[in-house]
Amino acid sequence: MSHADEIKAIIERRIEALRRRDAAAANAALDKELVAFEVAGPLRLPAEQATDAATTQAWLDSFDEGPTVTMEELTICADAEVAFCHSLNRIQGRRVDGQSVDVMMRSTLGLRKREGEWKIVHGHTSVPR
Repeated sequence: MSHADEIKAIIERRIEALRRRDAAAANAALDKELVAFEVAGPLRLPAEQATDAATTQAWLDSFDEGPTVTMEELTICADAEVAFCHSLNRIQGRRVDGQSVDVMMRSTLGLRKREGEWKIVHGHTSVPR
């Protein structure tokens, strides 16, 4: 399996875990020192918050339906130890308060392979204005 195939599989497992609302499985791909720039504030999430399964689970539990993430135009550039990828992601669902969510986002991820395992070390999500 190529490095790009390994990384695509990690991202797809993460998306599937989010769909199942399994925070622990979704966060398994994240490095404990993750640098995260996300749409929701603060602009930079501390690594402890970005990788905390309870925080992720609380976000997932805010959905009555979903979240469903659809990834488009995934591009992966990888060598044996470092990789980056970017995609356009659509997140859809309905919050427990009835609010519909349907947002297109840009996503850029940086990954590093340590001790034979790929982990996401950098994540940046933005929304077009």
